Amino acid sequence: MAAAGGLHEVCYGVPDLDAASDYWAAFGFRRGAGGRLDEPAALALYGVHSAVSSLRLEHLDADHGLVRLMQWERPLGPGIGLTGLRAHGSRWVAQFVASALDVANHGALARRQGAPILDLPPSFIDLSSYNPQLFGGRPVRPFADTLVAVREYTLLQPLWRQALLERFHYESPLLGRIDNHALLRASQIVNASFMVASDDDTVFSFYESVLGLRQLPVQTVTWEAAMASRAVFDLREGETHWCHTFEEPRSGDRNQERRSGRLYLFRFPTASRLDDRIAQSRPGHLGCTLFTWRAHDLAALRAGCAVAGCRAITEVVADEFGVPAFSAVTPDGMTWTFQQASDTERERFTP
Repeated sequence: MAAAGGLHEVCYGVPDLDAASDYWAAFGFRRGAGGRLDEPAALALYGVHSAVSSLRLEHLDADHGLVRLMQWERPLGPGIGLTGLRAHGSRWVAQFVASALDVANHGALARRQGAPILDLPPSFIDLSSYNPQLFGGRPVRPFADTLVAVREYTLLQPLWRQALLERFHYESPLLGRIDNHALLRASQIVNASFMVASDDDTVFSFYESVLGLRQLPVQTVTWEAAMASRAVFDLREGETHWCHTFEEPRSGDRNQERRSGRLYLFRFPTASRLDDRIAQSRPGHLGCTLFTWRAHDLAALRAGCAVAGCRAITEVVADEFGVPAFSAVTPDGMTWTFQQASDTERERFTP
């Protein structure tokens, strides 16, 4: 078991740390530790010829699902920018919110005032029909049964790519904690996602076999069965894609046991001809460019990465916050940074 806890951070390249932290404050994030790497140190860890100043954003008492803002002295480029989620290398995140429509109202006002925004109205994800056992095996009845559901509002901006999820009629207390005092009443990051085009159904096996995450059964999503993804991924009629879900080792099967900090990874066949954005979703660019995870034994994980065929594996060096870390490109082509968990974290995250 290499992984310690859930997804640690989602990292964003930003032009201004203060403006970026103000944006995330609306979702309940507050300023935490700051750090800096000069150009040689940033090159050693991230492969970028630029110094970087970083700011970690915290959320309530969460020990995972945090945000790291990274201001590069010389950014490589604008990143993926204002495009849809459908792309090879596209990254985005999900949070739970008290009201998806409340966030959508802010998106509508920002767009009306000229802000560059792409969004989709909150879509209906019918969990009742996915769980017929709740109704004795019979079809759920509108206007008669209590519907178990999620509404998903997709909000895309030049720097931020977010799915905001509102739950209806079910509780999962470890799956994100909402800050009810925040303007937009949101949780920490509960899911991180990316999309790749590959015909290899083992392209994500690294996350189970090396990182030690718990893999759930792969979902085959046809165009006919797609709910939110039909619009969110701009699916073509007859198109099929696959959802690979990985949870941290302590997560369980029941709603009371499921934990946030998950990976929802999407694979499309190469015949789908996704636009290739993978080079723009790496450190040094603006926008969502990096995910981090902590490890119980960083040296052992690094050795496992080499055996698994990871590329561009760096030496273990100190990151901006003085934590031993290394970066690697995993077999799916995505860049990760892995950090050594502290003794306290290792004890806390042991199943």
